[in-house]
Amino acid sequence: MNLLQVRHAQDDASAPTNRATLRQWLFSWEAYLVLLVAGFLRFYQLNTTEFDEDQAMLFRLAHDAVRHGLLAVTSNAASIGISNPPGVIYLFMPVAFFTANPLGGAMLVSLFTTLAALLTYIFTRRYYGRFAGTVAALLYATAAEPLNYARFIWQPNLMPPFVVLFILTLFVGVVERRKGWLFPALVLFGILYQMHPTTVLLAAPLVLALFLAPGTLRWRDLLFAGILLLILFFPYLLWEVATKFADLRTVFALAKQHAHLDNQAIRFYILFLSPYNTVPTYPSSLLRHVAPLLSWLHYVVPLLTLGGFLLAILLLLRPTHVIATLDGRRKAVQVGIVGIIQRFLADPFRCGLLLLLVWQLVPLAVFSRHAVDLHAQYFFMLMPGPFILVGLFLSKFLAWSRSLFNNGFSFARLFPLLIGLLVAIIIGAQFVGSTAAIVDASSGNFNDRAFQPYPYHNDLQSLRSALHEADTLALHNHFSRVYVTTDAATQTAMRYLAEQMQTPTTLFDATHCLVLPDPTTGPAVLLVGPYDTLTNAMLAQFATTTLVDHPARLGGNPFSLYIVNTPSSSPATPQDAFAHHLQLIDAHALAQVQSTNWAVTRWNLLQPELPALRTTYNYRFQSTDAAGQTQTSVCTLTTVRAGDQLLAAFPIGKTVSPSMHLAIQAVFYVVTPANPTYGPFHLETDSESSTPWQGLRTTQGNASMIVSLR
Repeated sequence: MNLLQVRHAQDDASAPTNRATLRQWLFSWEAYLVLLVAGFLRFYQLNTTEFDEDQAMLFRLAHDAVRHGLLAVTSNAASIGISNPPGVIYLFMPVAFFTANPLGGAMLVSLFTTLAALLTYIFTRRYYGRFAGTVAALLYATAAEPLNYARFIWQPNLMPPFVVLFILTLFVGVVERRKGWLFPALVLFGILYQMHPTTVLLAAPLVLALFLAPGTLRWRDLLFAGILLLILFFPYLLWEVATKFADLRTVFALAKQHAHLDNQAIRFYILFLSPYNTVPTYPSSLLRHVAPLLSWLHYVVPLLTLGGFLLAILLLLRPTHVIATLDGRRKAVQVGIVGIIQRFLADPFRCGLLLLLVWQLVPLAVFSRHAVDLHAQYFFMLMPGPFILVGLFLSKFLAWSRSLFNNGFSFARLFPLLIGLLVAIIIGAQFVGSTAAIVDASSGNFNDRAFQPYPYHNDLQSLRSALHEADTLALHNHFSRVYVTTDAATQTAMRYLAEQMQTPTTLFDATHCLVLPDPTTGPAVLLVGPYDTLTNAMLAQFATTTLVDHPARLGGNPFSLYIVNTPSSSPATPQDAFAHHLQLIDAHALAQVQSTNWAVTRWNLLQPELPALRTTYNYRFQSTDAAGQTQTSVCTLTTVRAGDQLLAAFPIGKTVSPSMHLAIQAVFYVVTPANPTYGPFHLETDSESSTPWQGLRTTQGNASMIVSLR
């Protein structure tokens, strides 16, 4: 085998050639401890996992692709407005094949992030020793911020094990000088890019590895990797071609924006080393009570990481005496720059340190100058690098203390005990803080209005339980329909989960609207969202309701579950109708809801619309008062049943005139998923498309209707 043989004076803790045998790996108790700790923190109370728009869209894309035979070509949209590649959708598809329950997707994320902790142990032990591997893996397994992203569905959250595998493959080439590493490294690089475009910065350690391990490169690895990457990116390339590379134009436009230097990158990096972001204010928060005992971790762990950086730099710069041979033939060591490079390349340990530092420092340097705001997910590619550096630092300090003791310094015998005690205290403190955060999240001890960018936070168990209770109530009473209100925080999640109900269900946006059952069909079940105050006010005036329950929601207001009856009513006149769509019943003033008076117009729905994949039916009303002030109300429904009543509300200020007249115009349009057909492929994206707006006309052919408030 053509390997670069190196004779280097290194201790057992840092020599990659002293790898444990398979038997030693299997009987390494600390590996099982890492699995136990990481698994507990990532799976405990996982049924309360976050389930907001991104989580719902990602899992439903996987489920719809399996159910309808679609080729996913994007996942959800990135924060900068481009469509992310679909790689994670294919990871979720095997789970979605067996279950429509998104909990399966959250379990996949937890499984991957638990595996990342074990891979951290394997990687660090392999190259820096058993003690370093144990420290790095347990610190990473118990760290609060990485754990926060390890318990819910999101494409960057699947990144950690692939990052460790990517760095491991680079080390196989650079440190062990084995051939065949380039193929998996390029494939892993492509997979990571599919999880988040910022991982393109991992090209820095990849290019460095090409330079540090030239004798290991094979052209066939590049060829095979290119073929596999083409297969991996084929769906995304289809989408880019179909959109004429719109995403690339967006990226180029952003690249031209003015960039500035600040410390955001460093602050995010330190955040991943901290026991918590901010002290919770919720009175019964467990983390709030233990936070004072954890505050010292804000300083100790970053300082240990800094120590790891400084040690790696010192070891990198330390001159060494290396005798290098290639194929058993001694090579002359040259002088000058060429000689320095030659000696450096002949030292795998220092090459590995340089690779480790470039992995951590290049993205930090790039992110320090940016044109758009940074986000935490940009830094997932750097994990678990800081904890590996801490493990290296402490293991070297331990080796140094042993050498002092061997040289006659008896006081050095205390150092291993002190180091072990420090490590145990740090890991134990992180474990306590992370456990407290999980207990808080699973008990509702958080402010659900603080989850940006959503109006409020929702967990999977609360949403599923509320819908299940509504479905059970309808089935028990033999009701033919369930109605569910949604808003910006719940619409994507509720629309997906409601598809699994047995009772036919109509979901509608409750921001300005209310849907009531056809009076001739009898009562129905209505599930009202936690903050739909306008809905409750309209129910009190226009329907007869029986409150059945308040299904609980973690961290905030509960849902409200009603049995609702719609009183019989006669249309205003046969002429007061938008032909084939809406028949006016009446209009009323509704006073002081959220400090605003509302005008409520009631309509009979005339045209039925069946439920369809990610399809909504929309009525857009516009009212104009005598002063020329206009207000808009958009009513979005997942299905339309002829005979149901639609109540559209308009804010009309603080005073209401009994003789107020409004000119009402209406538009109808349908929003469907943008799933184009490209040749033989039926593509799936997270985008939507709308039919042309159809301006509704009255039975007399007018574009507007005059409505008088009662």
